Amino acid sequence: SWRLLGTESMNTTFHVYRNGTRITSSPVADSTNFLDTQGTAGSTYYVRPVVGGVEQAPSETVGVWNTNYLTIPLQRPAGGTTPDGVSYTYSPNDASAGDLDGDGRYEIVLKWDPSNSKDNSQSGYTGNVYVDAYKLDGTRLWRIDLGRNIRAGAHYTQFLVYDFDGDGRAEVVMKTADGTRDGTGAVIGNPNADYRNSSGYILSGPEYLTVFDGLTGRALATTNYELPRGNVCDWGDCYGNRVDRFLAAVAYLDGVRPSFVMARGYYTRTVLVAYN
Repeated sequence: SWRLLGTESMNTTFHVYRNGTRITSSPVADSTNFLDTQGTAGSTYYVRPVVGGVEQAPSETVGVWNTNYLTIPLQRPAGGTTPDGVSYTYSPNDASAGDLDGDGRYEIVLKWDPSNSKDNSQSGYTGNVYVDAYKLDGTRLWRIDLGRNIRAGAHYTQFLVYDFDGDGRAEVVMKTADGTRDGTGAVIGNPNADYRNSSGYILSGPEYLTVFDGLTGRALATTNYELPRGNVCDWGDCYGNRVDRFLAAVAYLDGVRPSFVMARGYYTRTVLVAYN
């Protein structure tokens, strides 16, 4: 299988080559995959896109995997203990793919979730959320520590991986707070701030939106998160369930440039904001 990028013509077709010899009598036009029933474990393959009836330059030559999956070694963060004495460990959670270094190969951006992560309806402290970037051979490019002022749970951290500035490398965008450390170790905001209340919720303090460099994890730009929580009760409850339910997406709102869209609030009130 191979990729057809969103910026490429949908009329592009492909010829497939095995060991340097073309094995498709007519170009593949209805998919980006091909089953070679005559291939062996030692076969090598490349594809040539066909545009306007003319074959273009070949792709990189690849071999056959021993398995139909790829195992990537990870570097698990050390666990910890919450202020009320509860210990926790980490497991890999949400992940997204993007070309972070511009080499044409995907990297993996991975969120680490502590074992005490919470649904918004549940009170309690959580461990910090970490976000890593890995090459497919397991090389870790960076680690971002979102800090104590970003609660851990499925609804809190929605990160985007996309080439927003068109330089051929993907950036990473997510909500941050005082005490977040970027991939170089630099701290965003006040490193000593702690806005957690006695129930473990974070319902006060500044909120930020940060764009990180995909290759280094360095914070490129940080601005106020323009979906302010305001009066928590206005979102449908007063204890922090609905106010801190977030969503995020990439959208070509003008049909040309990618924007990131951030959403806050479920059930009662929902607000969306788009950024370039």
